[in-house]
Amino acid sequence: MNYDLRTLADRAELHDLLLHLCRALDEHRFDDLNSVLTQDATGTTRNGTGSSRDVLIAQIEAGNKDYARLLHRFSNVLIEVDGDTATIRAYITALSGHADSLVPASRGYGLSRIKAVRTPDGWRISELNVEPVFVVGQ
Repeated sequence: MNYDLRTLADRAELHDLLLHLCRALDEHRFDDLNSVLTQDATGTTRNGTGSSRDVLIAQIEAGNKDYARLLHRFSNVLIEVDGDTATIRAYITALSGHADSLVPASRGYGLSRIKAVRTPDGWRISELNVEPVFVVGQ
């Protein structure tokens, strides 16, 4: 494992990228995903497989827009940087609920496998894959 200053800075930026992803979801700011994903981003979520940023954002929004309360959390984050590319492996917890209840309508637990690339605007996710492990509720 390389712990030089450049790699540590990259890993911090990549970790922040995950936080921006969660914030965009939790706050229903789906347009903010444009600054998280590359234009040609691909991936698989619980709502299917997407082959562009617009398709992925539409999938993500469709799966979350009907819930007033959202909470997404990454844990056990492993970031590996190799020049201008990176891989991220992390567990994701997603809680979804309605405005009139503090009890989640559904709870999802999965494994995220993410690829990221360095762009002129900073790190962006080029591939976002979420494998469900457990789903409780809807």
